[in-house]
Amino acid sequence: MNALTPMTTPAAEQFCATIMGRDGQHLLVERDGSAQTVRRALSCLVQPEPGDLVLLGGPATRPFVLAVLDRSGAAPLRIAVEGNIEIAADGGRLTLTGDAMVMAARTGHVLVDDLALTGEKVTSRFGRISVVAEAIESLVTRLLTRAKRSYRFVEETEQLRAQNIDQRASGHLHLRGQTAVLHAGVVVKLDAAQIHMG
Repeated sequence: MNALTPMTTPAAEQFCATIMGRDGQHLLVERDGSAQTVRRALSCLVQPEPGDLVLLGGPATRPFVLAVLDRSGAAPLRIAVEGNIEIAADGGRLTLTGDAMVMAARTGHVLVDDLALTGEKVTSRFGRISVVAEAIESLVTRLLTRAKRSYRFVEETEQLRAQNIDQRASGHLHLRGQTAVLHAGVVVKLDAAQIHMG
């Protein structure tokens, strides 16, 4: 063969077939009463399911599933690829909408420079949470916390300002400091079976 020898390409055709089943990465299709093993084309992101009407194309001896044309069953539409996938909107906005959204993964990582979340209700269940932040600000109408044990360590200053404060301990209450100041504008009352001072 020299540079002037014309190159030939395999004959290509397109035709419809029905998915019969799956064998690993290969699909078993039926066309005109005969079965054939094919593979899904890289550009066909929709995963074919048994009973789907698909379009085959490419070399006649080695066709690929190019697209899923119709689905008679109620199986959900599944977009699946082998290996990694990246969805990008360079310089634009990526929007995902739906009546419900479910995300499941063994591990996850989210990196957002400026994040805003808006919702009516949030329910979270975690085995363990670790938060590292320079500043946290919360503005709530009502805050209720229930814990079996609670520990809080403040390295510098802690301030609590409220109109009314009610602290109760069913067991032992211990207040200690190098300097303690108790000031009331009207009344200071101490009531106990015994009071020890000094």
